Amino acid sequence: MDARRKTKAYAVAVMIQVIFASTIVISKAAFDRGLSTYVFVFYRLAAASLLLLPMAILFERRHAPPMSFRLLLKMFFSALIGNTLSISMYNSSLKYTSATLASAMINSIPVITFFLALLMK
Repeated sequence: MDARRKTKAYAVAVMIQVIFASTIVISKAAFDRGLSTYVFVFYRLAAASLLLLPMAILFERRHAPPMSFRLLLKMFFSALIGNTLSISMYNSSLKYTSATLASAMINSIPVITFFLALLMK
């Protein structure tokens, strides 16, 4: 059973990398055809919200703690600055460079998130 779990973990890791690579290639093709990076970021975040919102409502409705205004404000700015800014910078680098360099730039997303977490601590 232990070998099966390890194999499953490697398969998931490989699948995630394939999804990242596919996203980069599709994004680069869309930008080369003239799609604005800001429009692409909006579509990407809107699709993610539409996918995750029903799941959050179904599974976490009864377990969610009450949310204060301060916590809601922190979450808003974290999403606005963290997700939107990092994805916009990533897509801008993808638009003006090759897909290979942009795939290396994906490592900047955790760095931005870390600094944002330090600022909001």
